[in-house]
Amino acid sequence: MSRIAFLVACVLLSACTTIKINHDDTTSITHSGDAEAGRQLAERACLKAGRSKAEVVATVNKNPNLPAGSGRQVTTFRCISG
Repeated sequence: MSRIAFLVACVLLSACTTIKINHDDTTSITHSGDAEAGRQLAERACLKAGRSKAEVVATVNKNPNLPAGSGRQVTTFRCISG
């Protein structure tokens, strides 16, 4: 049930964002902007999924040939309670 709620939240947040639920307990968001924008998107997704906050694992460039912080970014996070 929580995965369905999470997917619904993801659809609502994904105007220009792609969200992928990974095989482990993490989720990845592809977005524009910097690491802070990724953290904010992760926090919003977790709140919509009924969790209290997001723990960001990593934020990297989708295209590794671009300078750090430019182009599309991939933020990997997990939702945690408390």
